[in-house]
Amino acid sequence: MHAELVIVGTELLLGDLVDTNAQFLARSLRDIGLDVLYKTTVGDNEALITEVINIALDRSDIVITSGGLGPTLDDVTRPAIAKATGRKLVYSAELERQIADRFRAFGRKMSENNRRQAYIPEGAIPLPNPAGTAPCFLSEDIGGRGIVIALPGVPRELQYTMDKKVIPILVERMGGARFTKVRILRTCAVGESNVDRAIGDLMVSENPAIGLAAHAGQTDIRITARGASEDEADARIASMEQEIRKRLGIAIYGTERETLPEVVGRLLTTKGLKLGIVDTLTNGQLAREMAEAGFEEVLSTSSSFPDVGAALRGLELGQPNPSDLEEPEEMLEKAASSVAPPSGLGLALLGPFHQNSTFVAISGPGNTKLCKPTRGYRDSNYSRRWIVVQGLDWVRRVILGELSSPAD
Repeated sequence: MHAELVIVGTELLLGDLVDTNAQFLARSLRDIGLDVLYKTTVGDNEALITEVINIALDRSDIVITSGGLGPTLDDVTRPAIAKATGRKLVYSAELERQIADRFRAFGRKMSENNRRQAYIPEGAIPLPNPAGTAPCFLSEDIGGRGIVIALPGVPRELQYTMDKKVIPILVERMGGARFTKVRILRTCAVGESNVDRAIGDLMVSENPAIGLAAHAGQTDIRITARGASEDEADARIASMEQEIRKRLGIAIYGTERETLPEVVGRLLTTKGLKLGIVDTLTNGQLAREMAEAGFEEVLSTSSSFPDVGAALRGLELGQPNPSDLEEPEEMLEKAASSVAPPSGLGLALLGPFHQNSTFVAISGPGNTKLCKPTRGYRDSNYSRRWIVVQGLDWVRRVILGELSSPAD
């Protein structure tokens, strides 16, 4: 048994609104063990909505729509569902009474156009919506293909009706809910292709299932497991997580919503270390992210300069000569050492140099001195994000004793 979502609203296709309803619906169905295999967004056009619902019924057991149940002429989900399920659209005096009662409860009088909301497919089961005025309903396809559940587009109304009315119906039809659990492992400074090479053979597993999501300098690993009980789902995730951690090791920096600045900030705080930064590549972004994560106090100094020459002069290291710019490793190590506090680490993010090369250098306890080229530099948000991740990852690895001179 699986489900499909049909989200109705031209405003969504125009980019005027962000679709939060689909996210809520997908999570709600996931939590009871019902897979969502497709999601379609369609404008306020009766023929197109009918077509989309017909396609959905051909391949899915349960179709849930959102939107188009209001009183205006462009609210055409009701007649579209009626046509798709092979039923007439019929008037319900009981539904009109419920709508009028809702308006009275709001201290208002029902308008004549609200009568349109009292029409639903013949034989449909009304689903009360005390959070709003748009009646919801469940309509069986006359040919036995499946069911369509129509929900409002107003998020508050949709969420109430889904939680209180729809979920109990679906759980009963499924013969009981199955537990679905999700675990996110966060990696940094390893590309998606490298993660895939390490765990690709595990990704053929269906339960638990593994998926990857790539970001600049980071790759998230999603483990999804289902079980007849919560303990069973948790056990499936734990076994898979153990194997993934065995293969990726230090590349995994955290879980769930943890961010790299948070993890590095906690490590520095726990070890009683401070961090000094000199930066010509990110316009101070790394320091800002540490401060935004609540760890501004671990920064002993943070200096941002427009170019390498300005940085060296600011650090009183003199003017670079041409050979320094061609092979800048020693110069970078000096820069990192100059910002390192007595008890802590110095981090230099410097460049661009020859052929747009950039370097991360770190100076730390135990005479640790590392300098390594990073990705080819381009003045873009993506490049800055990648350099921030690279720098934070180096700090993390040095603190954990997983990176020492010479660089790995």
